[in-house]
Amino acid sequence: MRAAPLVETDDVVLHFPVSGGGPLGLSRRTVKALNGVSLTVRPGETIGIVGESGSGKSTLGRALLGLEEVTSGHVTFDGIDVTSGRRQDLVRLRHETAMVFQDPMNALNPRLRVGEAIAEVLRVHKKVPTKRIGQRVAELLGLVGLDPALASRRPQALSGGQCQRVGIARALAVEPKLIVADECVAALDVSIQGQIINLFIDLKERMDLTLVFIAHDLSIVRRLCDRVAVMYLGRIVEEGPTEAVFAAPRHPYTAALIASIPEIDPDIPLPAAPMQGEPPSPLDLPAGCPFHPRCPYAEPQCRTDPPPTLRRRDNHGWACILDPSHLPPPATRLPNATGEHP
Repeated sequence: MRAAPLVETDDVVLHFPVSGGGPLGLSRRTVKALNGVSLTVRPGETIGIVGESGSGKSTLGRALLGLEEVTSGHVTFDGIDVTSGRRQDLVRLRHETAMVFQDPMNALNPRLRVGEAIAEVLRVHKKVPTKRIGQRVAELLGLVGLDPALASRRPQALSGGQCQRVGIARALAVEPKLIVADECVAALDVSIQGQIINLFIDLKERMDLTLVFIAHDLSIVRRLCDRVAVMYLGRIVEEGPTEAVFAAPRHPYTAALIASIPEIDPDIPLPAAPMQGEPPSPLDLPAGCPFHPRCPYAEPQCRTDPPPTLRRRDNHGWACILDPSHLPPPATRLPNATGEHP
């Protein structure tokens, strides 16, 4: 029997006003960041959220943690209605979830030594007795592969990769049921990215972490995640087991993202541009399917009919009227879940 979901979103919409336009720039316009997102995350699962900039990935991650107020729909975390706004629910949510941020340097207080930054979390959340805080700080630093002696240093004395490990240690200090990692390796060198991903893989196995991993690098997501959700203009357009999605994408946008990843073999020519133009602005979404202006398979109804909802087969969902068999197979040979090329 499958475990009950830890996190569920049900048709979540998140629109927020921004100023701009008009003769004095005083008119109000609406950014349509999320446009009906439904997603389930089960305990111990790692799900990757991918898509181009502006697709709504980070907004969804913040909505899961109650850091953004949704316009409509519901977010539920382990029985907590995140969207209710009740103080007791949000307090519990803060004690059971954590976030790892994109910029490891700016995520840490430059005035605090590393050990103090982690100890602060332990004190606020009352995770260990006061006399054990120093010991627990050392344990957490060791857990993320850092020498406990680094507790006496400030963030400026550490590398970007070390700072990100400290950020992960701070997240683990909460003993969270859920971690949301928002582009947490994007600012790091490629070699350091690999080390952080290996750390997450190790922590998954040792601690049975539940992780929502937001990224634009599909090869990292394929290596780390059990499932993947592909977002475009505030909607999930494809979602399913990672290997199934990468081996046989069922939405043209997913297929184009995979085809856009360059092959490391210099003897293999670069693929022809699989996708034209830029995504439309979330301030002015197109009618019909939001992907139709860039889709080489668009039919007349794609321009006028409401955006299709996810249809499912074999635990794999996609939001497109196209028969998936009409899509070409992925042209890019990405590393599989073991890091090897097929």
